[in-house]
Amino acid sequence: MRQALFTYLKCLAVALLMGGSVACETKSVESIIDRREVRTLVAELQKAKTCEVYRVDDSYPGENRLNIGKKVHGFLILSEALPMKDDSRKVLSQILSNPDTYIEHAVPVDCAFRPGIAFRFSDGTVEVDLLVCFSCNELRYYLDGKSAGGSYFKSPEILALTKKLFPNDKIIQSLK
Repeated sequence: MRQALFTYLKCLAVALLMGGSVACETKSVESIIDRREVRTLVAELQKAKTCEVYRVDDSYPGENRLNIGKKVHGFLILSEALPMKDDSRKVLSQILSNPDTYIEHAVPVDCAFRPGIAFRFSDGTVEVDLLVCFSCNELRYYLDGKSAGGSYFKSPEILALTKKLFPNDKIIQSLK
């Protein structure tokens, strides 16, 4: 919450120095998790009608292995949707609901966002996608197909869960 306030005050200072007004919108993890529909799905994934995970092409931009196929938010899907079982849903829900999972950087990490994993959960009316980049430890949330923000993470549990979900994926298994 302090980071969101700091960002707002920084935008306000810039606006005042420029003699005008600037619309400042922070998309911190607090703003995502505080949205009722997302918070409900994240906190109670076992109640979601669908909860699935995809393996996504994590190549650098321009180096995509394949350009043809289904995509999620511009990233090529490499696997069929894997339905998540109740125990995996519970683990993911605990990880995403834990405030210690998230970190805020004052300076963004110098890394291209290359998600290797995409989680999708829906209750039938709301659909939430969560893309995970293990290169820069960044999460990006999408609500009903539109960007809803993101955060950096420090949780080794996300990687452990991903390795459990993709036991035969050599690239995922080699991540540290």
